[in-house]
Amino acid sequence: MKVILPNGDIQELAMGPLTVEELLQHLDISQGEVLVSKNKCIIPEDTILENSDDVRIIQVVFGG
Repeated sequence: MKVILPNGDIQELAMGPLTVEELLQHLDISQGEVLVSKNKCIIPEDTILENSDDVRIIQVVFGG
């Protein structure tokens, strides 16, 4: 699967099937700080990802 990281880097991973939660754990990214989209749709952490998916990890910004 193609994974676009929050900093814009792209990684090609052949790890599927796995959940969003497992992917974030593998990449050492905290679930509370990001949103994940698959094929341009925001998805929950229990979604199963396949090697054919395009995944983007989006950094959530807090501010006031």
